[in-house]
Formats: sequence, structure tokens, C-alpha cells
Amino acid sequence: MSNLKYRLLAIGALIMLSVYALFPRTTVERVTRNGVIVTDTVRRVPLRRGLDLQGGMHLTLEVDESKGAVANKSEALDRAIRVVRNRIDELGVSEPLVQKAGEDRVIVELPGVDDPVRAQAVVQKAAFLEFQITDKTQALERSLPRLDAIAAAKLPALASSTPGPSGATGQTTAQQPGIGSLLTSGKDSAKKDTVAVGATKNDSTKAATDSSKLLKPNSAGVFSKAVQPAQLPGQYVVSEADYLRLQPLIDMPEIQAAMPPGKVLRWGADTLVVNGQVYRTLWALDARPIITGEYLTDARPASDPVEGTTVQFELSREGGRRFQAETGKHIKDFMAVVLDQRVITAPVIESAIGSRGQIRLGGGSLQEAQDLAIVLKAGALPVPLKVADTREVGPSLGQDSINHGLIAGGVAIGLVIVIMLVYYRFSGLLAVGGLMLYVLYTLATLAGFDATLTLPGLAGFVLSIGIAVDANVLIFERIREELDAGKSVRLAIDEGFRHAMSAIVDSNVSTALTAAVLYQYGTGPVKGFAVTLLAGIAASMITSIFVVRTFYLLWLNRSQRVESLSI
Repeated sequence: MSNLKYRLLAIGALIMLSVYALFPRTTVERVTRNGVIVTDTVRRVPLRRGLDLQGGMHLTLEVDESKGAVANKSEALDRAIRVVRNRIDELGVSEPLVQKAGEDRVIVELPGVDDPVRAQAVVQKAAFLEFQITDKTQALERSLPRLDAIAAAKLPALASSTPGPSGATGQTTAQQPGIGSLLTSGKDSAKKDTVAVGATKNDSTKAATDSSKLLKPNSAGVFSKAVQPAQLPGQYVVSEADYLRLQPLIDMPEIQAAMPPGKVLRWGADTLVVNGQVYRTLWALDARPIITGEYLTDARPASDPVEGTTVQFELSREGGRRFQAETGKHIKDFMAVVLDQRVITAPVIESAIGSRGQIRLGGGSLQEAQDLAIVLKAGALPVPLKVADTREVGPSLGQDSINHGLIAGGVAIGLVIVIMLVYYRFSGLLAVGGLMLYVLYTLATLAGFDATLTLPGLAGFVLSIGIAVDANVLIFERIREELDAGKSVRLAIDEGFRHAMSAIVDSNVSTALTAAVLYQYGTGPVKGFAVTLLAGIAASMITSIFVVRTFYLLWLNRSQRVESLSI
């Protein structure tokens, strides 16, 4: 009797733990509201749904070697995965999947994403941040004859390329918000002292639109004809039509090498409209950055009635010392903030800048500031990535998958119940009771281990229902054999469980090993199937061996004289 009491207490404790694991609870999650990611509390059952059940976005990223071969591709991809995962976490996506596929691809699944274009841009952006001093030596003007000669040789080869929407070769250029900015200084203290800005967005636009400041074309060369100096040191403007011709040229190593030593050319992120004509900004910069984004430790968006939309950043202690020392050498110089080789802004340095500051995005939206903060904080990609495949799963398709999975599970359970009751009668009823607990234990195990339920996972759950009663079938058949041999009901039950144990353990262990291999080497849906199958095997072992035998013992304890068993 004491043994039965402990068995019942153990079953009751498992039921209470399972109910607790599945009970709806309040959790803190990052959610998107009105285009802004906020932290909020939501109440839900702690069972996570995968992409195929919730809807969302599936991306396949691969290493982009269009601009040169990547050495040690596999190692670089491992580091890129960490950066991509950090960005997705900051983006607020719930239950994302980021994993390596082969040696040059990354699989990204984003359940519940309602803005796939934005998510794709955040994941793919290189986000290499540099601070560079603008050129004061008129290096570009002195290099124009050499640039014209190189362009004359290169343009015939480019003429066969069809111009794309943003460049002569169809290459997409990065677009960043606002060219006005404000940098603030302040050592390691929380207070920020504003540094005067040499050119806000309005000032820069005014400088570019002032026709008296623009040089007239002075030669037939493509660079000399297209490039016109603006007001700020190192800043030039190029018409949109000329930009389509110059953009692929400037990216060429030969053009960059033709600049004086220590100088580079970088396009601006903005377009300017002058009397109805669109212009692009071009910058000549010192090649050596005074500091890069590798020292950035934090970045967050902010909005101020006076300063507008900004991205506040913080550098490490070492980065703060370097930044302060370098900016102290360039008082009154203009410093370009360059992201992915595009100049976002170029304020004047009025005093040495420490470890804290902010970038003002002018007319940029808060979402643009948030996206910029995400990619800056997560770090730069160690290897360029491009999107090889994109698939979107609608929420309605996910709900259909859930409905079909529930129907399949319900039909499977219903058929198992009918077969067990018809074929094994009273003993089948005990097995059905164990099956109900099996469903509860399996779902609780998935919730307890924070597993993600996918459509293949539902298939694994349905499959494990059959495995759950398979052990009972073995036990019942052994009990029948013992009864046919003339043994008593009590002895037949004991012998049936004892003799069937080896077959049950062998079959479940072999299935568990197969599921473990699928989990270790599988990806995505295969791994979800393996997780659910493993949870089902563990629950079936408990219910078929421990729970059903406890039911038998409870029945035998209440019936002192048992002459027959319905089986």
C-alpha cells in the first residue's frame, strides 16, 4: 500500500509540474508598435511557435565575393552569424533562428516579422563605421587629369553595362538618413556638451544650391566636367546623370589609387535638389580613420525637439582615449562620419570629443535612427553577405498549418483510443488514461525546455502517440500469454511488465538515438521534428511503464479477489 501511495504522489506531482509549465504567464518581450520596437509584457502559454506556424520571413544569406575572394570563408561566416544574431535580437524578433548551412550560407528565420524589407536591410547591412577627416589640400582637384585619363580608358568597357536604378552597373547604393549631424563630447560622464556644427542639413543644402560656389565645367574629361566643389572642405557635388557614370568608376581600385597618398573618395548618403535637378555629394577624405566602430559599445536612438532625431553612441574606455586624442589634433577641421563607405554627416570639431556623443540624422525618422543604432551596436559584418533566397510565410498559412496539425493529432488520438478500447477493453481504458497524461507530459516537456513547435514538430508529436501505446501493446500481449499459461491475474500483470521491459527499452532507445542524430546534424524543421520526438519518447516511457502499472495496482488494491482481467 505504501508503494502505491508513493506512486500516486509521484504521478500527482508530475501533473502539477506539467500544469505549471503550461499555465499562461506574463513575460517581458520586445514587440513592434507603430514601427518602433518597445519592451512590453504579454501573457501567453509558454509554447513557442516556429516560422511555419506563426508566419514570418525566411532568408538565405550567402557570402558575397563580387568584390573579391574571401579568405577562410567558413570562419568568417561563423563570426558573421554572431553579428546577425545580435542584430535580430535587437530588432525585437521573437523566437528567431540563425544557423549555418554548408560553408558559405546562413539560414535566417524570423517568425512574426511584419516588415520584411526592413528586416532584410538590417540583417544584410555591413555597418562598418569610420570617422575620417575631410581633405583640406584640394587633392581631388589636383588628381582630376589622372582620373580623366583612367576614366577615358575604362568607360568604353562600362558602356555595355545597362544602367540600373542607382548606378551604371545596376549596383544598389546605400541610402542613409540626413547629412546634418551633431557630435557631443563628454569624457566618461553622463553629461554631454554640445560641439558646434559646421554644417547642418540646411546649411549644406544651401551651400550646394548656391550657384556662385559651384565651378563651371573646365574640360572634356568626365571627372573634370562632372565634379564641382561645394562650400565645405573636401565636399563636392555631382549631378544625378553624371553620378550614374561615375559611381562604378570611383569604386575601382585604379581610381582610388590615382588619388594622392593617404586620400580616398567616398560618396555621400544624401541627394540634393537644386532648381529641380538632383545632385549627389562626393567627399575627399583622409584615408586613415581617426577611429572605427570596433570601439563602439552602445548605440541607441533618441528624439529631441531641438536636435531632432539622433543616435547616441558610447565608446569603450580605450576608444574614448583615442577619440579624444585624435579629435584634439583636428580642432576646427571637419570630420566625416562614414558608414559602409557612405558619408552620413561631416560636422566641425570645436573641441576634443571623449567617449560619448551622438549623430544627428536631420530629417531622419525614429525608425531609421533605431535601425542605425541596431547595426552599430551589433557590430560590422566580418564578411559581406547577400540575400540568395527570400520566402515569406503569411499568418493565415501558419494558422492553417496549426489547424491541420490539430486535426491530424485529434484524429490520431481518436483512432488510438477506439482501437485500444475495442481490442483490449478494460486494459485498453487504462492505457487511454496513460495516453492522456502522455499528451500533458509531452507538451510540458517542450515548454519546460523552451522548445519551438514547428509543423514537422507536430508531425513528430502525432508519430510519438503511436509510440506511446506501442509499449502498452507489448505489455498487454505478454499479460495475455501469462494468463493463457494459467497464472493468476496479479502474477500475470507482474510477469507481463517484467518480460516486456527489455523489448520496450530496446525499441525506445533505438528511436531516441535516431532522433538525437537528427537533432545534432539536422537543421530547421528536421531539428524541430527530433525535439518533439525525443520529448514524446521520454513521456511514453513514463506513462506506459510507470503510470499504467500504477493504474493496475490501484485496481488490484480495490479488488481483493480478482479472478479475471478484461484484456
